Amino acid sequence: MARSSYFLRMNQNEPPRKAVLFSLAAGVLIVANAALLGAATAWFPSVLPTLPGSSANDPAILYRLAAIGLAVGILVLLGTVLLRSRPEHKKTWAVMIIGFSIPSFITGGGFIIGLIFGIIGGALALRSKPPTANV
Repeated sequence: MARSSYFLRMNQNEPPRKAVLFSLAAGVLIVANAALLGAATAWFPSVLPTLPGSSANDPAILYRLAAIGLAVGILVLLGTVLLRSRPEHKKTWAVMIIGFSIPSFITGGGFIIGLIFGIIGGALALRSKPPTANV
C-alpha cells in the first residue's frame, strides 16, 4: 500500500530519483576514469599497456582519448543535471545520457561500471512514467 501511494504522489514534473542517482554515478566514474588516464599519460606513461596495433604508446593519442572521456563524462553529468532540473523533458535527457555513456567505452567506460550505470540510468529515465489518475 505504501508503495502505491508513492506513485500516486509522483507527478510529471518530478525527476526519477533512481535514474538521477545512476546517471550521476556514471558521469562521475567516466570523468574520473578519463582524468586518471590523462594523469597516467602525463606522469606514468610506462605503466599504461601498449595500444593494439602499435609498438609503443603515443602520448598524443592517449591525451586525445582522455579529452574524449572528459567530454562525454561532462555531457553525461549535464544530462543528469538537466534530468534533475527539467524532468518534463526526461526522454530527451535519457537519450542524451545513454548516447554519451556508450562512447565512453573507448576511454575505459568509467571503469566499465560507469558505462553500465549510464545505460541503466538512462533506461530508468526512459521507463519512468507519470502515474495514471484513478477516477
